Amino acid sequence: MTHPVGTLVTGVSLAPTWWRAEAWRREDSRVEELFSGGPTAELVRGADAAGFDLAFRPDAAEVRPDALARGIGQMGLDPIVQLASLAAATTRITLVATISATFADPFTVARQLSSLEHLAGPRIGWNLVTSLGGDANHAAPRSADSAGRWRRAEEFLDVVESLRDSFRTEALVIDRDSGAFAGPGLVRPIDHDGENFTVAGPLTTPSVRVGRLPLLQAGDSEAGRDFAARHADMVFCLAPRPETSAELRTDLAARARAAGRGRGAVAVLPGLSLFLAPTRAEAWALYVSAEGRAGSDDGALGDGDDLAGRIDRAEAGGRHWTVIGTPADAVAAIEERAAARSIDGFIAFPGGSLGSARLLVDDVMPALRERGLVA
Repeated sequence: MTHPVGTLVTGVSLAPTWWRAEAWRREDSRVEELFSGGPTAELVRGADAAGFDLAFRPDAAEVRPDALARGIGQMGLDPIVQLASLAAATTRITLVATISATFADPFTVARQLSSLEHLAGPRIGWNLVTSLGGDANHAAPRSADSAGRWRRAEEFLDVVESLRDSFRTEALVIDRDSGAFAGPGLVRPIDHDGENFTVAGPLTTPSVRVGRLPLLQAGDSEAGRDFAARHADMVFCLAPRPETSAELRTDLAARARAAGRGRGAVAVLPGLSLFLAPTRAEAWALYVSAEGRAGSDDGALGDGDDLAGRIDRAEAGGRHWTVIGTPADAVAAIEERAAARSIDGFIAFPGGSLGSARLLVDDVMPALRERGLVA
């Protein structure tokens, strides 16, 4: 994924946050299309046309039946399968799948990524995470401590990239006259024997890209930060306050320099929860309706009123940077953090309704481009 220097990296989450909490109960929610993928495909096509850099597919290793009793919980399509479908519907946006190094098999993942690469071209990346929960769902030992999980992730990354190097498309000679199909020595084993994995190779699907795939990392432990500083191109973080992402940005830059990487090697992308509507009053009503929160602060709000106090309380109740308001409010909030150099970009989580997603694509992105904040 190439990106112009001095502009924000823009991502949109494919987690169906527009159906979160009570939002699925709206008459216009189209929640029945959760697994047919219609609304998600529309969002990605719109984001692709609007110039977003990446579409980010989070994932979970487990689902709680009690959570499903009242909402969608953590269920969803398999990220690789969903992104393979979306590859055909897009032309330029980078598709980023979440992979758990705690539970996944590196050979299978390397093959999935190389297969996806053939469908989407160079427009793929991956979000490598470690998992705390989900042990009971996987034939794997109970998760180690943070340092152990990230050591496993480091070896996982090495095995995946080695497997992708073991068989590339340039190995395919396909010479009908001579009968040579693959060049001798260009398809080779990796013979990896490490702490967590023993993998012979070579891969069974040739990879296309020369060099590493774009890598996103999520995890704020000391071991996670060290991993990101050594390997990640982007870090997804929870940053309800600008000071949070600013501290992470400064810290990762120092760690990356210590690891021998250049300035700006790791882009910090906080999650941005957006409840957008044509007016502030409608946006706040959307938030209250979706989140099921009512009280003395949830009355009518005029467009001239200051949202800061209410948004502070909304952020305190969640974990993401939150904007509840009009597209202009979202643009102003993004511009403020960019000017403060506390972010390198963002990953947007449209909330409350599909209308939030449409306003993000149709109104917020063009306004950011007019201000020179995005390419």
